[in-house]
Amino acid sequence: MKSVLLCFVFSVATLHAELAIDTNFPGGSAKVEMLDQTTRTVSITPAPHKDLGWDCWWNFKLTGIESGKPVTLVVTGMSFAIADRATISLDGRTWRHSAPGKVEKGKVTYSLTFEQDHAWIAWGPPFQITDAEALIAKAVQHGGKAFEFCKSNGGRSVPAVRFDPTTPGKHRGLWVHARQHAWESGSSWVCSGFVNWLCSDDAKTLRETTRIIIVPIMDVDNVEIGAGGKDQVPHDHNRDWMDKPLYAAVRTAQAMITEMNAANEFDLFIDLHNPAPRDLKPFFFVSPASIMNATQNASLKRWVETAQGFLGKHPLGLETKTRESGSSYHPLWKQISKNWVTDHCQDHVVAVTLETAWNTPNSTQSGYQTYGAELGKAITAYLSVKR
Repeated sequence: MKSVLLCFVFSVATLHAELAIDTNFPGGSAKVEMLDQTTRTVSITPAPHKDLGWDCWWNFKLTGIESGKPVTLVVTGMSFAIADRATISLDGRTWRHSAPGKVEKGKVTYSLTFEQDHAWIAWGPPFQITDAEALIAKAVQHGGKAFEFCKSNGGRSVPAVRFDPTTPGKHRGLWVHARQHAWESGSSWVCSGFVNWLCSDDAKTLRETTRIIIVPIMDVDNVEIGAGGKDQVPHDHNRDWMDKPLYAAVRTAQAMITEMNAANEFDLFIDLHNPAPRDLKPFFFVSPASIMNATQNASLKRWVETAQGFLGKHPLGLETKTRESGSSYHPLWKQISKNWVTDHCQDHVVAVTLETAWNTPNSTQSGYQTYGAELGKAITAYLSVKR
């Protein structure tokens, strides 16, 4: 009788494993509003980070899942960046979309089912410093040189990689960075796709003839603590491009770009971002026509047309019309990175922000990476034409 009773108690305990949330890891972010063990409902909001930008990033590990039985996830407190689909992982490395949730004002409800007792669930596919380091390690195997871009304001190392051309004479110059806004994780995955392509045989000529600098994460501090970063106090990284920047990453970028430009080895600046929820096709933000001359406009036009030939054929696509980041866009428009580059570099230099849509079925870890590969092909085609 005693053994039967123990088996019964064990069975009940197994059937009612308690759901629990863990955010104690880099990029973790969730404030638990409710854990209902009876209805298997979890309700969270993004963890608040005072003065560190929009509360729109969430990322946690869920344990106590009953295999094959649905868990209801409710995400509230979202005035911006409500994701139609959650991003889920069974191993914390490979990410895919959930089925679409029910979107309402300020919240979204997902029904999730897993065949194991734990899973990672996030707003989008996380990309942390360790991901950047692994990406750079691969680039090093194909001729890249890893270097510490700078120490962040929070004392973290900002990883970066450069490719120095091997052919004699003057060279073309390319700058690519991502995550000036920490919550926009898809931008780092686009960067990852570009770097992976850059390591391929197809990119051999670009590697040999072009000076290339790549920074997968600019705002490492907010990325690592799971803060949004966008519109942090007094301003974010992409409003910091002024004479005396607040952030070490911006100061370093300005100094290196100035050096490349002075050496006449700078041609293309690409700042990778993710846009608003209903921007369902990627597009370019460009500098306002009012601050650009005929040569700058012609170079920009050629770049956009070249990019359209590659990115426009990807499932994510590319808007044919560009958008300007001028005085009507933001009060600090002159301090936006591409506008600083346009204003401080030679006339042939093209500077753009690429906003890759994040709220579509193709806005996945793999979708972003293949988009980054197409970006690499577009860059190669553009830089293959002499100035």
